[in-house]
Amino acid sequence: MNNLVTRITTGILFLIVMIGSVVLSEYSFLILFSLLVVLCINEYYFITHDLLRASEKWKTIYKLINTVFSVVIFGIVFLVASNKIPLISLSLVCGFPLTWLVIEMYTKSERPFYNVCLNSMAIFYLAIPLSSASLLSFHDGNYSWHFLLAIMVFAWSNDSLAFVFGKLFGKHKLFERISPKKTWEGFFGGVAGSLLFAYIVWLLFPAWTGYHVSLTTYMILAMITSITSTYGDLAESMIKRNLQIKDSGTALPGHGGFLDRFDGLIFSLPACTLYLTFFQ
Repeated sequence: MNNLVTRITTGILFLIVMIGSVVLSEYSFLILFSLLVVLCINEYYFITHDLLRASEKWKTIYKLINTVFSVVIFGIVFLVASNKIPLISLSLVCGFPLTWLVIEMYTKSERPFYNVCLNSMAIFYLAIPLSSASLLSFHDGNYSWHFLLAIMVFAWSNDSLAFVFGKLFGKHKLFERISPKKTWEGFFGGVAGSLLFAYIVWLLFPAWTGYHVSLTTYMILAMITSITSTYGDLAESMIKRNLQIKDSGTALPGHGGFLDRFDGLIFSLPACTLYLTFFQ
């Protein structure tokens, strides 16, 4: 019972901070997501610490460098999305993973390519996907958070309804080798929850945001979010199972770490960005 109260309390505070920061202004959004990038990178290095083939000094340097790299990447995407710097600036992002090949020349590690892969993965798995939140948050250079918040709502409703339906009706395993508790019943419950909230968002957001988006667009985004969030969850489960850990951290009481909380959005944010870029 105490764990449930802790989980609910943490969840409510989490929602207040997330929604408040996204809605308040582009700068509160920038601060929030820059902080999330830092926290996720920190957890990544916490769970991969023993995999890196380097001295403790270099492991600390790795984390520091990639934290800076990741914040800079987010900043570049934010500035491009807000039309403060030209689109070609995005090409700079390609240089950060390649830089690890140069850095590793100086570590004297016996397995440099192994370290390059782990360090570059932090950028591909966390920094770049989370940076796509900026592309969702601007329209013609103006801050407009309706798509970002909608996708966040779809991801949260998918997680919550998948958990409830899985607990109540779950019998058929979705991907037992990777996540034994996930079921098809939970998956379809999550999809139904996302679609329900897509309809609610379509009803409420025009009066709140001033933007009119078709119900079809919200429904498609909800479907994309449900499917990709599930894969994001499974991907993190695969990583944790490989590393033989239960949670990525303990920063969010009752919910685990930030990677545990954002594993779905890591996949759904870039997926929804691609859809809106090429089909809207």
